[in-house]
Amino acid sequence: MTDSPCPCGTGKPFDRCCGLYLSGKAYPQSAEALMRSRYTAYVMGNLPYLRQTWHPDTRPELSAEDLNTEWTRLEVVRSKQGLKRSVVEFRAWFRDGDSERALHEISLFKLHKKRWVYVEPLSEWP
Repeated sequence: MTDSPCPCGTGKPFDRCCGLYLSGKAYPQSAEALMRSRYTAYVMGNLPYLRQTWHPDTRPELSAEDLNTEWTRLEVVRSKQGLKRSVVEFRAWFRDGDSERALHEISLFKLHKKRWVYVEPLSEWP
């Protein structure tokens, strides 16, 4: 998959985009980059990465069954980067039978041990 476009939608090759994060060679330096890499982890079924990038206070038990969705594309609606807390609004499109549907979420990210982690969905844009 190294020469293929990254599933996160940046248009960059996977190995120069989210592949760096999923392989452990680098860690995302912004909440948006983390969110994009988490989407890619869902696409590729990378449970260890999803666990690692989820805040320990809100992280659920995850299993392979949580990865049964066929994700098709990602759209970042807007992103607000802060120093210790950031918010990203996105739509993650997935296959539902013969149609395509979207998960729309406003996500909260925080710095935890000097790394961005996903915390939880928000009910509205702050």
